[in-house]
Amino acid sequence: MKAFGLMFNARRVFVYYMLLIFGLSLMAYGVLLYYGDQRTFEASLSDEEIIIRAKSLGMVEVKDNMKEENDDDQN
Repeated sequence: MKAFGLMFNARRVFVYYMLLIFGLSLMAYGVLLYYGDQRTFEASLSDEEIIIRAKSLGMVEVKDNMKEENDDDQN
């Protein structure tokens, strides 16, 4: 019977089944994360947009601050 594959080890079949489920869940999780990252990448802000928003909130760039200090020193 064993030569025809009619007898099997139930524990080994269970382990292979669990590994199959684990592998499929990892693949599904990877696909979901990939598409989630694609959506967030498309919706991200460019560097220029971030700088414009920061300036509107009152932040100052270092080179602008240095220019103001140099102008004050010269006067």
